[in-house]
Amino acid sequence: MISTSLLSLVRCPDCHGELAGPPESLVCRGCGRPYHSASPDYLDLRPRVAYAEQTKYLDETLHTDARHEKVSPPLLGSRIRNDMLRSFLSPEAHDVVVDLGCGSGRALLWNRDWGSATVGIDISPFFSGEARRDVDLLIGDLRKLPFADGTFTKAYSLDVLE
Repeated sequence: MISTSLLSLVRCPDCHGELAGPPESLVCRGCGRPYHSASPDYLDLRPRVAYAEQTKYLDETLHTDARHEKVSPPLLGSRIRNDMLRSFLSPEAHDVVVDLGCGSGRALLWNRDWGSATVGIDISPFFSGEARRDVDLLIGDLRKLPFADGTFTKAYSLDVLE
């Protein structure tokens, strides 16, 4: 989803200028760059620079079975890891939390009861249908985040750095 809260948080990944306009056609007030989203459910704020290293999760053939479309409850190892994440972060209502490399958005969905504002960012557009409906999402590159400094009070990244 694209909430007004999300629109207030995002910036141009290239110059960090404020973005203005409707979600489907944002324009950077700093450099004038237009941003057109391919979906009404998430923003596309990838930087102009294209890095040589890319994730395998951008490969559409990896997603032909559409496993990313449905989010199951956390079970076994996923449950343990999610419980540890909840314990470690301990978000409160005033927090603004970002999932860096959110994938399908499942961890954001599992933790909707935090009561804090949450945002998911991933380089791949393979978000689950439920996440596209219920969570603030955007496509972006973690090397050039489309947010102002100090935007988030808490952040986490699962299965990204390794």
